[in-house]
Amino acid sequence: MTAPALLLLALLAPAAPPVPIQVDADEVHYQYREKKVLFVGKPLVRLTREDAVLTCKRLVAENDEQGRLEKAVCTGEVRLVRGERVVTCDKATYEERSARVVCTGNPELRDGKSVMRGEELVYDLAEDKATLSGAKGTVLPRPGEDPAQQRKKKEAPK
Repeated sequence: MTAPALLLLALLAPAAPPVPIQVDADEVHYQYREKKVLFVGKPLVRLTREDAVLTCKRLVAENDEQGRLEKAVCTGEVRLVRGERVVTCDKATYEERSARVVCTGNPELRDGKSVMRGEELVYDLAEDKATLSGAKGTVLPRPGEDPAQQRKKKEAPK
């Protein structure tokens, strides 16, 4: 098949359905002209995307022309939880198109007993990957992941 034909097929192929996002809040303020929605929590706003939960005191969502969420900015007691991983920071920006959360203002990543702090944390939800710039902290192996035991297994005579 030629390159133009492949491009045409890609353009005609149905787009992947959007991942559902649920927002729970105590108050909602619609700003129709600005295409923004302000969610306020008492105590917290909760944005859920699959198994990732982002909570904060205040969330400002920006919508596209069809009213779908494009971006959401979370401030106040920000916390992102996915599995055993917990991220806290001062401000988190969720970007729908790239399926990622960017955390600034004292970001901290906890994974089990490991704790890392840095300047900016980018959590790619689609890839389940976190990147922390300027990282400092303590990384501890999970149970069953003891590096000393793994070295002994490799060194054992066969």
